[in-house]
Amino acid sequence: MQKKDDYIDLLVKFDHPDAGPFPEDKNFALQLLLHEAYGYARDFTTFPTCPLGHAIPHEKFLPEDLVELVDTYIKDTIIYETQNLPWDEDEAHEKMNALCEKDGLQESDDNWRSAWDTHWRAFWKDYTRIPWAIYRITTTDPKWTEHLKTYQEFDSAGFSEGENYVNENIKIDVPNPSNISDYVIYRKPESSRTALSSAQKEKTNNKPPVLKKLLVDLWKAMTNTSNSN
Repeated sequence: MQKKDDYIDLLVKFDHPDAGPFPEDKNFALQLLLHEAYGYARDFTTFPTCPLGHAIPHEKFLPEDLVELVDTYIKDTIIYETQNLPWDEDEAHEKMNALCEKDGLQESDDNWRSAWDTHWRAFWKDYTRIPWAIYRITTTDPKWTEHLKTYQEFDSAGFSEGENYVNENIKIDVPNPSNISDYVIYRKPESSRTALSSAQKEKTNNKPPVLKKLLVDLWKAMTNTSNSN
C-alpha cells in the first residue's frame, strides 16, 4: 500500500475460504516480505533479486526456519485495520444462494451451479465483502523492502504457528495510515475512465482531486452499505 524509510504497509486479504484469521506476529510478516525476494530461472531454480533474498536463502521459508532470523529483519508488526471479520463461510454460502434466487433461479435448475460459481468468484474480488487486513511492518533497514513496489500484488502461502491472531473488525490510529479506497481505485482503471469522462463533461479542468473524491465517496458508500447488512 505504501512504503516509508522504516516501514511498509501491506494489504492482506483472504484468497480462499480456509485461509484462517490474520496472524499478527513478526515471523508471518517476514514470510510476506520474503515471497517476492527471489526470481526463477528457466530450469525453475531460484535466485535472489534483492538484499533480503541474498540475506535469507530461498530454502528457509517455514516459520521454524525463520525463528532465529526474525529480529534481524523485523522490528515490529501490527494490524491496524481489518474488515469483514469474523469470517463465516456458511453465511457467505447463504448469500450466494440468495443472489442466485434473486436471479430467478432454483437450486434444482441446471444453471444454478454455474450461476452460483459466478457469484462466488465475484465475491472473492469484492473488498466490501471479503476479509482483509492492513499490516504495518517496521523493518530494521529499508533495504529489506526495496524489492516491493506500491500496489504490487502477489500470492503468499505464509502461515503462523503463533497464537496471536486478529479475527474481528478493528481500526487503530497510526501515523499516515493507508486507505484501501486508494487501492480499489488503482485496481479499477475502467471506473476511473468513466468517472473522468463524467468529470470532463462537467468541465472540471481534469483536476485529479475531484476525480479521487468522487471515487472515494463511492467506495465509502459501498462499504457503509455492506457493513449495515
